[in-house]
Amino acid sequence: MFLIIHNIIKINNMQYYQVKVQFETEEGKKVTKQYLVDAQSVTESEARTVKHLTDNGEKQFDVVSSSESKISEVIE
Repeated sequence: MFLIIHNIIKINNMQYYQVKVQFETEEGKKVTKQYLVDAQSVTESEARTVKHLTDNGEKQFDVVSSSESKISEVIE
């Protein structure tokens, strides 16, 4: 029972990840953009970023890196 409760708590304990994505402009210049992603792991943060970009019509981009952010909370 303790393990089940522990896993439920861990699922809700999301972290923020900083994901860097590189795009190429029409002029051939490389531009890097950063995204703050609410996720449980680096893998999930990259997957969410790829889904977000493809859902918004982006076709060519490279996920350069993903790392845990020092941001602890976003206040809206």
